[in-house]
Amino acid sequence: MNYIGSPVLDSFFSVPRFGIAIYYQVERKYQKLKMNTEITQTKICKKCGRILPVEEFSLERGQFHNPYYRGECKKCEYKRHRKYLEEKNKIRLSDHLELHIQRRYKEIKPERILDISNLNIIPLGTDEIFVKLMDYKDAWLSNYGRVIRYTYGKYNLLQGGCDNNGALRYSLKKNVFFDGRWSYKRVPLYAARAVVEEFIVNPDKENNIYIWHSGYDKEDYYYKNLYPLNQEQYRMIKNHFRKTGDDSEELIVKVMNEIKYKPDNWSKKAMNLVMCGIGYRGSENVDCRAESYIKWHDMMNRCYNEKFHERQPQYKGCTVCEEWQNYSNFKVWYEQNKNNGMSWDLDKDILFKGNKVYSSETCCFVPHAINTLFLSKKAGRGDCPIGVYYDKEREKYRANMSFMGRNIKLGSFDTIESAFARYKEYKEDFIQDIAEQYKDKISDKVYEAMVKWEIEIDD
Repeated sequence: MNYIGSPVLDSFFSVPRFGIAIYYQVERKYQKLKMNTEITQTKICKKCGRILPVEEFSLERGQFHNPYYRGECKKCEYKRHRKYLEEKNKIRLSDHLELHIQRRYKEIKPERILDISNLNIIPLGTDEIFVKLMDYKDAWLSNYGRVIRYTYGKYNLLQGGCDNNGALRYSLKKNVFFDGRWSYKRVPLYAARAVVEEFIVNPDKENNIYIWHSGYDKEDYYYKNLYPLNQEQYRMIKNHFRKTGDDSEELIVKVMNEIKYKPDNWSKKAMNLVMCGIGYRGSENVDCRAESYIKWHDMMNRCYNEKFHERQPQYKGCTVCEEWQNYSNFKVWYEQNKNNGMSWDLDKDILFKGNKVYSSETCCFVPHAINTLFLSKKAGRGDCPIGVYYDKEREKYRANMSFMGRNIKLGSFDTIESAFARYKEYKEDFIQDIAEQYKDKISDKVYEAMVKWEIEIDD
């Protein structure tokens, strides 16, 4: 028997150790099917009952690669598949939906906002603001997705460009930790992703990596028209919008809260307020011994534990931003910003003087030596200003600075003002010296904040 040219047996010769008897059996079935096809050329569809040419049926292969035609025609098969997809993509919300997640926007530090009133830049709307990008070189992002960069003594509005998918992006220099030191590297900044990061509270930073543009208008980068979603939520909104034209904020918020569209590592238990009645873990299987969890635990305690405030009253009034009340969100930031696993202190005071909010925009990691430079210790100095105490025996005001547990005496003075002036001069020079010593080990935003730091008498 000649096997050459048989499409069925050609595929079998690639399968090792297949019995030759099976080859004969399959070849006979193939030849029989071929003869029947040549004779009849038609087949009855089991779904619609029509008599159709065999070409209207899908040719399949059985367990042993034996060929056969499906029972329903291609048209009925397509209709069944479309109906299945429509049912699968139909949004179904629970009858008693709990709205754990609401639409929230971030509070912007006034110090980050660029004054464009004297620049030759026309705002796109009355609410457009340009906010300093903390990790980028002299760049500001607006809540409309535009970017201003300061170069050669001038503020310039960048044009940006689009990638192959039409997404707007800019080329900027980002401060990154690489090969044991901080340096600038040119990277693309995608407008939609950056606007979400800077202006919108993302309830699940690990999974919400898709961005829905209101009205499916991907040229709209206005922050109130952008929604961070996970893959399943994005798919459901997209299919629903294409079918109905509805992508209202009310609908999107309900989809974000629907359990069926949550990631596999989510449950109601993950939303339990396990830290000071405010913080929650955000996902299952959290390692409470991980360094990131310990940092989060300590941060929440400093802000919301009343017993801790009795020992450390300087933390009264401090808060944790809404995004970081979810441990899983804090963990994402922690993993992205820790310096090659070095265990440094989480600091909220250096980047913005007088800051009381722990957030991704206001916090940084610094060596413990730098962190101790910015402790005020108001409880131990009485009515005197920072760096000054009254020596009752000598009836003098003494200027004193402490660093890493060591006291540095700066002299005795007749007045509080002169003692503070000496402390201010010495402390500011000392901070600048430490900044120079750690210049390659700390981020540029920390270095700049230290160099520009000013001691005030009411600190």
